[in-house]
Amino acid sequence: MFTGERVNLRPQKKEDSEFIAKYQQDPDVLDNYFMGYTLPPLKEFMEHWYDEIVNEKEGYGFVIENKQGEFLGTCHANDLNMKNGNTYIAIFIGHPDYRGKGFGTEAMKLFLNFLFNEVGLRKVKLNVFAFNKRAIRSYEKCGFKVEGINEKEIYRYGVYHDTYAMAVTREDFNRGNC
Repeated sequence: MFTGERVNLRPQKKEDSEFIAKYQQDPDVLDNYFMGYTLPPLKEFMEHWYDEIVNEKEGYGFVIENKQGEFLGTCHANDLNMKNGNTYIAIFIGHPDYRGKGFGTEAMKLFLNFLFNEVGLRKVKLNVFAFNKRAIRSYEKCGFKVEGINEKEIYRYGVYHDTYAMAVTREDFNRGNC
């Protein structure tokens, strides 16, 4: 378990799948987190994902909790590339009372510290929808920079939107540039 001021990260368990699927049915999470899904993932989908990514050690999955142990969301790394020292990550805060209040940013910093300083990665990457301003601000606070723009990549709200490819290096993170 990794602890911060207001959040803890604990390893994700298969038993978390039902709770994760429940939170991922929230329209805000669906609109801002999923690229291609038109329906929220089911518990069975989350269990399958867990078996493939976390249980098989092809990545890392953590549950984000507040200090009282309440489930707030998850963060995970997949496509772990140890040869090149990089990975893709994703994070979501499912509990609506904790969005936009810095809990995701704190969780991200704990997660990045683990990936850079314990796993030994040199670069962490993510993709974010250009209209998800709340997430972009959070990522920038953690040192992420836009490395590329995928024009008209996602269809939401009746129009096509750009997505940003963002990344942060271990050097920038450890220098405190976040």
